[in-house]
Amino acid sequence: AEYGLAGRCREINRAAAALARQTAAPRGVYVAGSIGPSGRLAEPLGDTRVDELYESFAEQARGLAEGGVDLFIIETMSDLLEAKTALRAVKDISGLPVVASITFEENGKTISGTGMLTALATLAQAGADAVGANCSMGPDGLVELYKAHIGLLREIGTPLTVWANAGLPEIKDGRTFYSLSPERFAELSASFADMGVKIIGGCCGTTPAHICALRERLKGRAGSALRGKKSFSYLTSRFAAIDMRTHEGLIVIGERLNPTARKKFAEELKGSRFAFLREESRKQVDEGAHALDINVGVPGIDEPATMRECLRILSTTVKTPLMIDSDNPVVLEAALALYPGSGIVNSISGKGHSLDAVVPLVARYGFFTVALCMDESGIHREAEKRIAIGEHILEELERRGIDAGRVFIDPLMLTESAEPGSAMETLKVIGHFAKRGIKTSLGLSNISFGLPARKHINTVFLHLAREKGLSAAIVNPSGVREVVEYSAEERHALDFLTGTDPGASRYIAFVSGKEADAGAGPATRASSSNPIETIYSMVVDGDNDAIAAAVESALAAGAPDVIMNEGLIKGLERVGELYSSGEYFLPQMIASANAMKNGFAVLKPLLSTASSRKLGRVVICTVRGDVHDIGKNIVAMMLENHGFEVTDLGKDVPSDVVITAAKDSGADLICLSSLLTTTMNEMRIVAELIRSEGLGAKLLIGGAVVTEEYARSIGAHYASDAVTGVAKARELVTRASD
Repeated sequence: AEYGLAGRCREINRAAAALARQTAAPRGVYVAGSIGPSGRLAEPLGDTRVDELYESFAEQARGLAEGGVDLFIIETMSDLLEAKTALRAVKDISGLPVVASITFEENGKTISGTGMLTALATLAQAGADAVGANCSMGPDGLVELYKAHIGLLREIGTPLTVWANAGLPEIKDGRTFYSLSPERFAELSASFADMGVKIIGGCCGTTPAHICALRERLKGRAGSALRGKKSFSYLTSRFAAIDMRTHEGLIVIGERLNPTARKKFAEELKGSRFAFLREESRKQVDEGAHALDINVGVPGIDEPATMRECLRILSTTVKTPLMIDSDNPVVLEAALALYPGSGIVNSISGKGHSLDAVVPLVARYGFFTVALCMDESGIHREAEKRIAIGEHILEELERRGIDAGRVFIDPLMLTESAEPGSAMETLKVIGHFAKRGIKTSLGLSNISFGLPARKHINTVFLHLAREKGLSAAIVNPSGVREVVEYSAEERHALDFLTGTDPGASRYIAFVSGKEADAGAGPATRASSSNPIETIYSMVVDGDNDAIAAAVESALAAGAPDVIMNEGLIKGLERVGELYSSGEYFLPQMIASANAMKNGFAVLKPLLSTASSRKLGRVVICTVRGDVHDIGKNIVAMMLENHGFEVTDLGKDVPSDVVITAAKDSGADLICLSSLLTTTMNEMRIVAELIRSEGLGAKLLIGGAVVTEEYARSIGAHYASDAVTGVAKARELVTRASD
């Protein structure tokens, strides 16, 4: 472009390659298409956009390929992102071999601060067929640089290359010259062959005489063999590399750059402010995070642009590798194109559309990926089912060109209070893949959802998982500690996790500062002379074993609707009050709801002929793309127990199916749940369908990522939890009937 020839780039490169081919063909030698640096600084270091660089490199590569080159050499690159961009452009337009070569300063780093191991491991993992250094300094300087890294460089499993200068440049009589003779250059460069370097040549200052001398010196040298196939062992940024084979202990991935549970971060992203991002990224690194998870899933913002801006900021704020947290391929591509290292994509699943959308990006950009043990059948409690899904994903990824070394298997952490026994099942999954040498990772926080003092449960389970071979965890770095001996709270947490404290009753009592009295409570209250009070207490206490008999006994002296209203319903309302005040937690609420369900089962046939007391008809589900249904299940149970007629469509439900079910049942209320920012837009689609179809049903939404502001924006109502959800549902159907 500087010479007004931008429009002839492809033509000039095609002609150059064709001329080289004419010269090389009679001599039986190869022709390499050389692609050098642009001379510009790529974002975020400079103003040149990565997509502009990509198009320029791709245009050059097309011309070289059309001219008949045998391979490509990307050389003299001083910025890792620019080298990766050129490599991607070449691989996108051609299947020919590609050498990627970096130039280093005397301090062993590029001018943008990348060390040799980080640079070459990243390029190898991004798809280069050979990697190395060129230019930089004389062969003596590069020999020392290679010696310092050669053991690890050979472990990469990719052929190494080098072409040094003929010494350092000198100025004499106003002209630049290189003083190293051909013989001395060849003598020094021969040391590279001793280290196992496969391709050796010359760069600045070398002449045909230097190359002839080198060839004579290396005649008959076969070079040492590579150590196995290409490995995928280095998690990298521009500045750092983590060797996941030798890393001691857990790879801690900071979880706090996620707006799902951090309203301040969400608000800042909406306003294009990034103070939280800067502060929390630094704090997490100071607290011991080896990598950082970054998620920008906030409704109503330009996610791709926001993710790119966050990456620009993080690239100058921290040196740690990043995990790009999104399943939106547009967001992922925006991030991956701008990321200079080998980061992690979080995540991929066994679902066909997930594999189709994410696998090509993981392959194209040289990333690792988290693979979730879930598919169209959902998330399973049983270890065997999760293991089978994980194995299937590994097979499918390998079929699509993703080596198992690039995969972290995530068994998925279920909520123990809602899925008793799932914690131990999760440990079985971790142990299975760890024994196979497959990396594992885990998002930890879900295990303790709905319980007080969650850090104790998290700490104990993380310790158990590490003993099983867990490789990495997405956690709050400040909450990770080495467990030498369990504290009293942690011993109670261990009892809960291993099933000796079902319902976490002793744990909750201990961390709440109360004495657990296993003999008081249900048994004492059940002996009350008033059967309605007994039933009320059984619901409050979650006594689902004896409540059916108590209801049957009460029927001898009372009407079904009185037992329902004064015993079951009032008991559940009291549970809601206790939950809202923080005295009850998820296990107690589930136990009480189950007790209510068992008692209601006795009354249901009688109520159908007496007073059915149905408040209204409800269709409930988690939206399309979302398989997290614990919260939805609790809401459905609570609604039914309070007298609603509930049609539960399950999880991952298409919007048109929701509308059809609402029409068929004559629903007064549609309840939608979403845990993921990527699935929230389905709620908007349902809201629009309700209006376009002229349905009279009200829309009530909730879930971890949902806010009242978002609900208003789509014309829906909002509930923050199951208790307020039931109250809001009653208010909406009562208002409609009035």
